[in-house]
Amino acid sequence: MKIPILGKDQIVDTYYPVIKDLDEKKVFQEFEQDALNTNNVFISTLAMDFPPEVSLKKRKEIDEQWKTKFPELTQVKSLGLRHRVDQNYFEAVCKMRNLESLDIRTSTATDIGSIKKLDKLKNLSLSNFSKLEDVSPLTELQSLESLSILASFKISNYELIGKMTWLKSLELGGDAFAPRNLMLQSLESFAELKELVELDMSCASIRDRNYLPILKLKKLKRLDAHWRMKTNEREFLQNEHPSLRSGFFVAYDFVKNEFKNGIEWWIEKE
Repeated sequence: MKIPILGKDQIVDTYYPVIKDLDEKKVFQEFEQDALNTNNVFISTLAMDFPPEVSLKKRKEIDEQWKTKFPELTQVKSLGLRHRVDQNYFEAVCKMRNLESLDIRTSTATDIGSIKKLDKLKNLSLSNFSKLEDVSPLTELQSLESLSILASFKISNYELIGKMTWLKSLELGGDAFAPRNLMLQSLESFAELKELVELDMSCASIRDRNYLPILKLKKLKRLDAHWRMKTNEREFLQNEHPSLRSGFFVAYDFVKNEFKNGIEWWIEKE
């Protein structure tokens, strides 16, 4: 059986903030002392991650223990959470003042104001924040270089992210698996993101269908988007942009419905 793997053109020009001396990721469910001796932690505690015999009471006890231990994890620079993060859990995470990278996969938090405490954050990924409406606290994270928000449909002020003019990588989108696109009013809100190197809107649609603000992002090298537009409009953006050279937007032939010749997007191996 041929197994597809990522090709070079699918990852070229993807921007990753540099986090110095990061350990190999260690995965935990229950708290272990070893979590105090690493700077790269991933916690996997969704119900499906446990054997059926693990009770709800036990899972709640595990959650409570992590919440009390987070402030002690002073060495941790990178934290990933495969966990349904409620408001109290979110508040506990925001006591980890040395975090440089935070990835939360699903959450019911309604207020992310405490994230302002994480003033060393370089990378932030928020997915499936089902009740979140306001992202204004993010605009105070001036150390942030890379921001991703996915499948968070109740947010009403995505345009405020356009004020984060220091960002180098931005991903905004809906749910690729549902599938369901995120509807953004306009790209004009993001036209001042002059430092952007990478923009991913693979699962986002633009209501006003004006894509010219992309030309204002002079440092943009990679654009991933599936926007439907006239061929001449797409070619104009591709030809007139001073630095755009990679990403699905330029790698795919939308007329022939195939990747352009020479593009290595997937590699099939036996």
